[in-house]
Amino acid sequence: MPDALSGDDVRVNAHTIEKRLADIWREEQEEERAVTRAALWNVVAHTWNGEEQARASSVLGRASASVPQRTIVIRADPRGEGEMASWISANCHLIGGGGQQVCSEEVSIIASGDRMQHVPPLVASLLLPDMPVAVWWIGDLPRDHHEYVETLLEPADRLIVDSAQFDSAEDFELVCRIGEETTTAPADLSWARIEEWRGATAMIFDPASMRPRLRTIARLRVVSGSRSEAVLYLAWMRAQLGVDVPFELVGSDERRIAAVEIHFDDGHVARIHGDRERGVVAGNIDGSFECITRTLGRGEEDLIVRLLKRPEADRVYIKTLRRVREIA
Repeated sequence: MPDALSGDDVRVNAHTIEKRLADIWREEQEEERAVTRAALWNVVAHTWNGEEQARASSVLGRASASVPQRTIVIRADPRGEGEMASWISANCHLIGGGGQQVCSEEVSIIASGDRMQHVPPLVASLLLPDMPVAVWWIGDLPRDHHEYVETLLEPADRLIVDSAQFDSAEDFELVCRIGEETTTAPADLSWARIEEWRGATAMIFDPASMRPRLRTIARLRVVSGSRSEAVLYLAWMRAQLGVDVPFELVGSDERRIAAVEIHFDDGHVARIHGDRERGVVAGNIDGSFECITRTLGRGEEDLIVRLLKRPEADRVYIKTLRRVREIA
């Protein structure tokens, strides 16, 4: 017999998901096993294929150790034959040394063809009340199925995307509109990936003697193998400065930002670079006044946890998105 609390996927009827989950926890209480049910978020992951579905389940399963959650993983296939299936399981993690387990529930939903229209109301019925809702949209944002997307996002407090997967500036435009016109706060894994670069840049201008130099920035040069990270960094700088500073974008073999140069009117240059050996991002001006920020985890699990641990909308990111539209 499959055992949901052992990590097995138990197939259930979509109409009885909540009842079957309740049955599992009631049986555990009767057996007096050292299992605690926990959740701080509802996290809905939307995917388009089996590979994305497996990745989302794996990432959120690990993330639930730091941020307990009811996880709902959707796999949608608009071109399918009109079928729907669902499974339940649990993500359990040992805490302390006494064998105590903390478990979070996971629901998997596969829908195709015209059955996709039943997914948003089913998801809404499965959300734990009085807990925030995050929708992690994996892959490129869709330019069709508008009603389906809008209905799915309606209860969402946060929309998590990864702009590294965008294939058009229109995707940034859509995320910006969501942030400006709805109550859903957007978040971006690529934005989280450049946190230490933004931190190192800000530290350069922390001393009072450096503040006037903000008005004398002549141009920016970003070396990056990730276009989304470079665009977000440049847009952030423009948003913070309030002016359209000229920039140069240079490619790199690294799949991330490798270096940043801030050129001033008087010929001086602030340089920021990643130091893999020390695990830091370091900045200096003409070789002196080094500032350092610790390199943060870049795995999807690390980024998801970081975004979920921030309860408030990131207003700086939303402000930056307006500048992204001009650059992207």
